[in-house]
Amino acid sequence: MESILCVDIPVQMISCTDTNGKITPMRFRFRDRNDEIITINIDKIISTDQQCSSLGANFVCAASLYGSQKTFQLRYNYYAHEWRMSGIRG
Repeated sequence: MESILCVDIPVQMISCTDTNGKITPMRFRFRDRNDEIITINIDKIISTDQQCSSLGANFVCAASLYGSQKTFQLRYNYYAHEWRMSGIRG
């Protein structure tokens, strides 16, 4: 598991955006250091910061990884239209 604990990596995200622009991340995947694709289904959004005046949206989400609960920090950049994972805890 240590091989995936790197920070600031790009992720492919499936999210839902409502008519007011609120983003809800649902599932994402990324390549670990061994070049394997890891898919994560988000169980719960713990916190979010989606201020329109900032450069992007920040999310702290809980999900299961290899059978144990982890906390993921995810960022969406409004201008680059890209998602990145900035950390895994737990």
